[in-house]
Amino acid sequence: MTKKILCIVAPIYNESLSLADFLEKLSTEADDIQEKFSIRVDYIFVDDGSRDDSFSLLREYDFGERHVRLLQLSRNFGKEAALSAGIDAADYADAAVLMDADLQHPPEMISDFVRIWLTEGADSVYAYKSSRRQSEGLMKAALARTFFWVMNRNLRYKIHQDAGDFRLINRRIMTALRSLPETDRFMKGLYAWVGFRQVALPFQPPPRLRGTSSYNPLRLLSMTLDAITSFTTTPLRLMAMAGIAIATFSAAYGIYVIIQHFFFPTVPAGIASVLALIAFFGGIQMIFLGLLGEYVGKSVLEAKKRPIYILAEDISRGEDALEDRG
Repeated sequence: MTKKILCIVAPIYNESLSLADFLEKLSTEADDIQEKFSIRVDYIFVDDGSRDDSFSLLREYDFGERHVRLLQLSRNFGKEAALSAGIDAADYADAAVLMDADLQHPPEMISDFVRIWLTEGADSVYAYKSSRRQSEGLMKAALARTFFWVMNRNLRYKIHQDAGDFRLINRRIMTALRSLPETDRFMKGLYAWVGFRQVALPFQPPPRLRGTSSYNPLRLLSMTLDAITSFTTTPLRLMAMAGIAIATFSAAYGIYVIIQHFFFPTVPAGIASVLALIAFFGGIQMIFLGLLGEYVGKSVLEAKKRPIYILAEDISRGEDALEDRG
């Protein structure tokens, strides 16, 4: 009987400080999984245009007899593109585990993913943060809840607000993801959109031991805007509702001014309040126009049908891996 194949897919971006520790722990876990479940575990690493020597470290690392594929993108395309490249490369596998290389996705959880996949027939097993407030702080947790509230409005499916990319997906889900045509991807949304049977497991990310996160507040804001405008039309509906509310308020205020003019002529005109209202509504209009521009811009980029990523280097280790890909 042919062994099932599990691919561990890890995007890499400036992870040279923690890469050795990650590979050591991953190797121990992969060996345990192969022995416990009698399946083959392969690696796929996708370097997303790192500016440090992460890819050089991967090329020089001794993976032994394990089947490994090292992909280097031609530039930094972003994590969503790197994940897509890894899923494309794992087309021969029965399942893939997607995880970060900074050790905040504990390799020890992969065994639980595999057990549920094999014994319960789950199409996907994903980890979610048991306490986002504890790991990210009160403000960031509140902003995350607001973000997912917007994302999940009027949808027939729900994106788990505390889930990330750390998950196992089987061949059915990988095939479904590869069939999607969009290039500007929000992977957390796509995992939920394709459906199938998905099981959630709680976890609490350990603190980052080495290096710093590349997601600063400005980049997180940009990614949030990209995710919202590429995956949901809820802001457009909220804009329409806000327009109705503002129009109603303006009509009511107009009636008030008319009544004041005819019945209370001695009351002085409030020029300051009028200027404040003009500035407020002008600002609202600029925000709405900017948001509309984001949607138009996304449509233009999608219409160009550019590839999600471009490979600069593709290295395979292991004869069986090459045969499986062929």
